[in-house]
Amino acid sequence: MLPTVGPVRLRKLLEVFKEPQQILSARRGELRKVEGIGNEVAEQISNWESTVDLAAELACVREFEVTVISQESSAYPKSLREIHAPPIVLYVWGELEERDHHAIGVIGARRTTHYGMESAKKLAYQLAYAGLTVISGLARGIDTAAHQGALAAKGRTIAVIGAGLARLYPPENAALAEKIRSGNGAIVSEFSMEIEPDRQTFPMRNRIIAGWSHGILVVEAGLNSGALITAAQALEQGRSVYAVPGHINAPSAMGSNRLIQQGAKLVMDAADILDDLQ
Repeated sequence: MLPTVGPVRLRKLLEVFKEPQQILSARRGELRKVEGIGNEVAEQISNWESTVDLAAELACVREFEVTVISQESSAYPKSLREIHAPPIVLYVWGELEERDHHAIGVIGARRTTHYGMESAKKLAYQLAYAGLTVISGLARGIDTAAHQGALAAKGRTIAVIGAGLARLYPPENAALAEKIRSGNGAIVSEFSMEIEPDRQTFPMRNRIIAGWSHGILVVEAGLNSGALITAAQALEQGRSVYAVPGHINAPSAMGSNRLIQQGAKLVMDAADILDDLQ
């Protein structure tokens, strides 16, 4: 909840102080001895009560009926613990299940084509029907189609968002988020309840999608799409990358076509992924 203390710094602090309460009660001099903790960060930790309204945060969590899980919780995705900077906590609106450990990310462009939307729905439907949890980011375009396809199959789907759960983004997907929460899935964030989305929160969200999933399927993405960054993060984390071929003249497919050129497995049917994961 402190702006300057992310997963990497918190891990270093916990190596020294062991418990969060000991970090918050530590003296500035003790904090500065920790690698990566300078004067500014030590000052913010020491004065955390002036920065964080803990009572308001807890009230918001209760109002939205959100569950907060730590890395020690059995509900915390096992694969996320393995990445370089796992989320400190996860805010969960809905329910996580044991089978959500077996997940596939389905991502792509916000500005997409009819072909891209239909492909995402079809493949997400097939993957969810086969028992995999479909993870995406609740964004416009391919993400929306992926969640819709999984829900149509009465399968599991998780939406990982780049904002606090009280600042659901994009707002036009609020009804879809409610369907996910009340149907067969959850909305998940690592950010405090009231955090607004910005350019930093989306890459952080993407690393969770990549780290949670056994593999990432890029359905349609341009050369500058954030989906390509997520695919790169997946490769860094040892995950498989798949891509749906698109029209060679379509700007919305140039990035996903390039992934296939670079070695991503070409996917035309969910069986291409299911066979590869076995």
